[in-house]
Amino acid sequence: MLSKEESAVMKHYLKEGLSKTAIAKKLGISRRTVHRYVSEGKGSPEYRRRPPAPSKIDPFREYLTARLNTYPELSSARLFTEIKDLGYQGRYTLLKDLVRSLRPPASIPVEVRFEVSPGHQAQADFATFKTSFGAVYALLVVLSWSRYLWVRFYCHQDQLTVLSGLHRSFLSFGGVPHTLLFDRMKTAVARAGPAGEAVFNDEMLRFATHYGFSPRACAPHRPRTKGRVERAVAYLRNSFFYGRSFYDLEDLNLQVDRWLGETANSRVHGTTCEVPAERLAKERAHLLPFPVSPYIPVVSMGRRISHDGYISYNGNDYSVPEGLTSSEVVLRATLEELRLYQEDRLVATHPILEGTGSRRLAPEHRRNLRLYLRRYEKDTDGVTDMVEVQHRPLDIYEGVLK
Repeated sequence: MLSKEESAVMKHYLKEGLSKTAIAKKLGISRRTVHRYVSEGKGSPEYRRRPPAPSKIDPFREYLTARLNTYPELSSARLFTEIKDLGYQGRYTLLKDLVRSLRPPASIPVEVRFEVSPGHQAQADFATFKTSFGAVYALLVVLSWSRYLWVRFYCHQDQLTVLSGLHRSFLSFGGVPHTLLFDRMKTAVARAGPAGEAVFNDEMLRFATHYGFSPRACAPHRPRTKGRVERAVAYLRNSFFYGRSFYDLEDLNLQVDRWLGETANSRVHGTTCEVPAERLAKERAHLLPFPVSPYIPVVSMGRRISHDGYISYNGNDYSVPEGLTSSEVVLRATLEELRLYQEDRLVATHPILEGTGSRRLAPEHRRNLRLYLRRYEKDTDGVTDMVEVQHRPLDIYEGVLK
């Protein structure tokens, strides 16, 4: 009698067209054996699946099927408890495997796209990115109708950063949207009301009133409500951030500005099938105009003057004049500058520095600026992080002294 392997080889030789005599010689068997296997149709053995062995879960199959047909989202843990009360003594994994095969397939929900009219809405959100110089936060604002995108990276997510970023985005759009949709970021939403509604903080309400838009917040755990800016975050990560290197925050913002102009807002958008910059030109007529007066946020705090004549704000240092009567000042931050007061008298004004680790010296704050700079460069081995010194030649400071 031939083994299974010999039968399989014989079938192969027969398909190849070998004669019975040649097959007999190759397999070392008689020609009659080959003839008998061919005449009886035993070219290859048949393999049959063994009937399944009885399982402890079988008596409960009908019950589980009925429960899942009625309540398709019942968990395996819940069903395990139920059939244990009915006498099941098997393993939990056995139940999970059966429930996986019995559970009706879930229907895919059809989402209704929420369309808006031109100028009606913008959506804003923060996204965190890790760089070689630390974590940074991208503030994204997208106009819902035109899909025009504004992005800027910051080192902070405080309220002044949000307000300043929104102000810059409105300048980029050429107007103010009628409504602005946020998630429940703490810099915008103070708390939830009795019915779960968002209660915006006073500063955001003042800002919204000044610019004329209505703030709105997403419902909790409903990120798809602001799906346009959520998709913009993913697009920013994949199309811009991934695979690039950045020297510092300034370089990062220079590169993202170029990417916005050359790629994000000049491509044909996949949903609108139009270029966002071209749609913005149509949408701009429907945006609200800018207010006449600038917005002054109520951000006031005390700061102690360091021994070398600086105060610190958001990781950067700003100079104060020599000869002040107290070692403390009151700092009032606007969207674009810092104002320092002592005894209700304005003593210094500085533009707000981006990033962290920088130091700004106003030349009029030092009586002998030339001597101060020489001592400073000597103390730092010629390396300076003062913004003004980096961007101005020394002859400008010498001119101030004359």
